[in-house]
Amino acid sequence: MNNTFLDKLLNRIDRVGQGDLQAYLQRLNNEKGFFETIFNTLQEGIVVVDSQGKIRYLNHAITTLLGIDPAKALGTPMAQYLKELDWAKILAEGRVVSRDLEVFYPQQRYLGFYLVPLEDKDTSLMGYALIFHDLTARRAQARETLESEKLNAVTLLAAGVAHELGNPLNSLNIHLQLLERDLRQHRTNGETDAGLLESVRIARGEVARLDTIINQFLGAVRPAHAPRAMVSINAVVHESLAFLQPEIQDRDIIVQEELGEGLPLIPANPDQLKQAFYNLIKNAVQALSHGGILRVVTSRSDTHLQVSFEDNGAGISIEDMAHITEPYFTRKKGGTGLGLFIVQRILHEHGGHLELLSEPGRGATARILLPLAERRIHLLGPGSEPIPAPETGTEKTEAPAP
Repeated sequence: MNNTFLDKLLNRIDRVGQGDLQAYLQRLNNEKGFFETIFNTLQEGIVVVDSQGKIRYLNHAITTLLGIDPAKALGTPMAQYLKELDWAKILAEGRVVSRDLEVFYPQQRYLGFYLVPLEDKDTSLMGYALIFHDLTARRAQARETLESEKLNAVTLLAAGVAHELGNPLNSLNIHLQLLERDLRQHRTNGETDAGLLESVRIARGEVARLDTIINQFLGAVRPAHAPRAMVSINAVVHESLAFLQPEIQDRDIIVQEELGEGLPLIPANPDQLKQAFYNLIKNAVQALSHGGILRVVTSRSDTHLQVSFEDNGAGISIEDMAHITEPYFTRKKGGTGLGLFIVQRILHEHGGHLELLSEPGRGATARILLPLAERRIHLLGPGSEPIPAPETGTEKTEAPAP
């Protein structure tokens, strides 16, 4: 542009006095600082390189995205930080380039990369502007959408499978009951044929197991529309532990309850939450040897209630951790591999999620996060006191320390 302040200054530089020149240079410096401030507030990473690919400028965001140290980067080749790209070809072509990248430093991210040639008014190539967008959240959302579509397809398939298998299984069970009754009535030498009765009992047990698997699968994939009420998370934890108390006592498991006081009520279906808690408690108990310790902790943050089930068992291997929430993945003899899948489905219906932490040989932690009915936003200065949230039930809601 020929009408910029710098162009006007250069056109009359021979007529500018020393005092005026200092004022003009100060104005240029202020404008430079203004534009740098704007660039440094952008979330997009911006790098300017010369025609040789050496860095001449970069903003603060690029440090977060690529881990480039601004103090050491100026004058170094951009190829030093993105070695996978063919920089010789890109710089030789001198055209716009757009592609996606996956980087692993300073952390794994997906980036959109956009390169634009910079030309002066004489159409001479001055260098390139590189713009980086963080696509990690967008790709995660797209992955969740894809998983949701897959789940909907599985739901339709499950409905058909349940219809096709449910009726034959019921019929088999009825006929097995009739066969068992006839065998008990029919006696050989005055005694019931114990071998045949045992075979019928085993067959009925397998039919019941298949029916349970189908019901668990349907419960995991079909949307739940159970009624909700304002419930106490501590009460649900108490009832869940009480229900499984015989199994806990049989294995001589020590349960340590650390339940937070004054936790607010949340809108939830207590039966569904109990089902989720049952699965996590049973997983922990089965992972423990006799005399093991199960620690149950409830607490809250500004946005969520947290329920943690911590055991000191063998933990989960790194290989299993990558697949443990997938349906039908199990290491248990006779297990269905649907427990954690059901837990995730229930939490998804409640707007919550599950976190799994484990260190092989030192136990595992399953942490549930459920959103509060009332959430708060913290924009407090030093020493400010948060405003207490309104009470949502009979339990008193206490504001956490700032």
